[in-house]
Amino acid sequence: MSIEVHKRISELLEKGKSFALATIVEATAGTPRKSGTRMIVFPDSTTEFTVGGGPIEEGTILRALKALKTGEGGFYKVELKDDKCGMVCGGGASIFIEVFTQPSRILIFGGGHIGMALSKFYDVLGLPYYIFDDRPEFSSVERFPRAASTLTVSYDDPIKGFEVTENDSCVVVTHGHKGDKKVLTKLLGTSASYIGMIGSKNKVRTVLDKIRKDGIDVEDPRIHSPIGLDIGGETPEEIALSIVAEIQKVRYSRENA
Repeated sequence: MSIEVHKRISELLEKGKSFALATIVEATAGTPRKSGTRMIVFPDSTTEFTVGGGPIEEGTILRALKALKTGEGGFYKVELKDDKCGMVCGGGASIFIEVFTQPSRILIFGGGHIGMALSKFYDVLGLPYYIFDDRPEFSSVERFPRAASTLTVSYDDPIKGFEVTENDSCVVVTHGHKGDKKVLTKLLGTSASYIGMIGSKNKVRTVLDKIRKDGIDVEDPRIHSPIGLDIGGETPEEIALSIVAEIQKVRYSRENA
């Protein structure tokens, strides 16, 4: 593996990115790349590096995308035929695909009653969750002992130093409209797959109108507000249940798309 590829893989793992790594493990005469050549394929079909272009690369990308959806890699062979090849032909290659997927994370902005209720559900589900609050007493390890991390932040920049990825679902349940607006505004600039904000329809409309006036697109399909599936309930636990259900629905719809 080249130093450049190795460095890039390390960066992606550190940032919590999901990707597939395709490696040519055997190449016959006429194949444009040698054994050991690698290519990175992302869930959105973009790639970095190359395994030679043409039908080999096209087939590898399709296989890698399928592997990312199923979570299962493996070996496969590509054979090049003279009538389909613009390169020196025939040739062929055996390629091994490895999948690197990060666990879905739940980012909860607000450690109040609903944040607490959400944490209990995710304790049972086993998904890592992170608590963000601008009040130390609501973002403490004592209050959330099983959280992956508790962070006391300023809602002016709640994710400073924290990289939000496409594996993250964000729940905005701060203790006021101003906090919700600030957090939502910042989250819309990330690649989070789900962004939900609590509030009545009137409150939601007010917050979104203010964000729109700042020149930010609030028609983003990732926004779910009022947050949660409409299954009824008023207690923090019932509201948390509706939020968990909606995130689960969005998550699996995305993975099976």
